Amino acid sequence: MPALPSWGLGGSPVGPDDVRERRRALGRRLRLFREAAGYTQHEFAPLTLYGRSTIANVETGGQRAQREFWQRCDQLLNTDGVLTADYDEITLLEQQLLAATARSSSRAGGFADTSSDAYVEVARSIMDAARETSEHAMDAGAWAVSDATIEQLRDEATRIARSFTRLAPAVAVTETLRLRNLAASLLERTRRPGQQQELYLIVAQAAGLLASESIDLGLWPLAKDYARAAYTYGEVIGHDGVRAYARGMQATIAYWTGQPAEAVEYAEAAVALAPAGVARVRALSVLARAWSHRGAADQVQQAITAAEEARTVDGQDLLHDVVGGEFGYSAAQQARSVSTAWLQVGRAESAIAAAATALELAGSQPADPWSTVPAEARVDLATCQLLGGQLDSARETLAPLWPMPADWRRIGLVGRLSRVQRVLSEPQWRGVPKARRMAELASGFVTTHETPPALPPA
Repeated sequence: MPALPSWGLGGSPVGPDDVRERRRALGRRLRLFREAAGYTQHEFAPLTLYGRSTIANVETGGQRAQREFWQRCDQLLNTDGVLTADYDEITLLEQQLLAATARSSSRAGGFADTSSDAYVEVARSIMDAARETSEHAMDAGAWAVSDATIEQLRDEATRIARSFTRLAPAVAVTETLRLRNLAASLLERTRRPGQQQELYLIVAQAAGLLASESIDLGLWPLAKDYARAAYTYGEVIGHDGVRAYARGMQATIAYWTGQPAEAVEYAEAAVALAPAGVARVRALSVLARAWSHRGAADQVQQAITAAEEARTVDGQDLLHDVVGGEFGYSAAQQARSVSTAWLQVGRAESAIAAAATALELAGSQPADPWSTVPAEARVDLATCQLLGGQLDSARETLAPLWPMPADWRRIGLVGRLSRVQRVLSEPQWRGVPKARRMAELASGFVTTHETPPALPPA
């Protein structure tokens, strides 16, 4: 039996084949606009929050997409709404075709002619409900996210955190941005509370990593933005570990940028939030550093002692105790932090002892290329040696650092070596050839610090 025509927008009869052809034509139009804008299907798909296969199917007319999809395509491709307008016309044609089918069924289905109008209204309501139900199901499918996909992102976040010291800062940024963008796009596609909770945690981890990476690159305004974003995500999901880490980052940024009072406030907030275990060790170590920038030796000692006690307690925080890596805080990192804090308040002997401990502990772990902890501990130790007049010992301590590639030179190390430069500029070292040569090496190390990449805002 031939398909029954309806009357189209322009008054001509339209059948199901015509509607299908209009959908194919709309798909071809999308492909032309996409290609003109220079996007491949792989590039365009994430921007629409759909997969590449969906784009391919829509462009061939083999799959329907909701109105929101066409609106997003119009925005992305600057098409002044023409794709959405085409979609609306096709939708209206479908409705007219359904109405025509209902009228035909009315004439053939035993209803009296006098009640055909009532039948058409009932049939239209039923078919509209069926269509809306179908579209709702399709919409629900579009908003579903595979648990396996989230699991993969969770594993990726853990991998980046644990390999943090084995990645050059610029490489770490690239991988973390990709993770954040993927997790953020999935957040817009799922309505499941459990999945949203997991994705917010992944985005929070990415923001925390980007804050740390921004610090490593000396991008202080961006570091502030990412740390604040991480804290906000932690608030959204009620995760104290995330919030403690973010506050610690904010404290670190504050004391590196000359705001010691603000650093103490952030660090105390981190301690108040930190769960037992590594999170509390980290927060108290940051607090010791913050107090050191205020010259408060007694408070530094209190924070260091509290951090040592916190180290004896096992924690269960997902971020600090399970994921670890950049979110962890090893005993070597703790000793390195103690060294820096004591150096800041002028306690050279305590700083030397802590730096030596940090080097010993770091040496007992599997070696990472250009690892941050031993490198920074070396600079702290060498600074103390210079302050004690031990030039040859300082030269020996720093010797392993000079070949470090420029793209591995994190700002914490660069800042410490800048302090070495200042020490070597003091009168006692002027005119000493070995001291001048060390100062030249330090200057070269600092000035060849790689130009940081441009990061997007948080």
